[in-house]
Amino acid sequence: MFLTRSEYDRGVNTFSPEGRLFQVEYAIEAIKLGSTAIGIQTGEGVVLAVEKRITSPLMIPSTIEKIVQIDKHIGCAVSGLVADSRTLVDHARVECANHWFVY
Repeated sequence: MFLTRSEYDRGVNTFSPEGRLFQVEYAIEAIKLGSTAIGIQTGEGVVLAVEKRITSPLMIPSTIEKIVQIDKHIGCAVSGLVADSRTLVDHARVECANHWFVY
């Protein structure tokens, strides 16, 4: 009974016979597709800058959000897969709301 590659890439802790973690390799490849995001802190505030890559003529640049507001005093610059960034931003907003209710 031999496992195929697809059976080794289901979990992040499943090694192939060669000792490879395919999920980690997939994540590294996804990172290479991300755009540049920079945050600079000054004495008077913060500057966030993000590169927008337009990969299709059907994409409307103004609809791509790379800098988002998490809370009244927290901003976030995102890079990488859009679905992943939306999930993280939503989670951060929930955490901010919970913090606001408690404190």
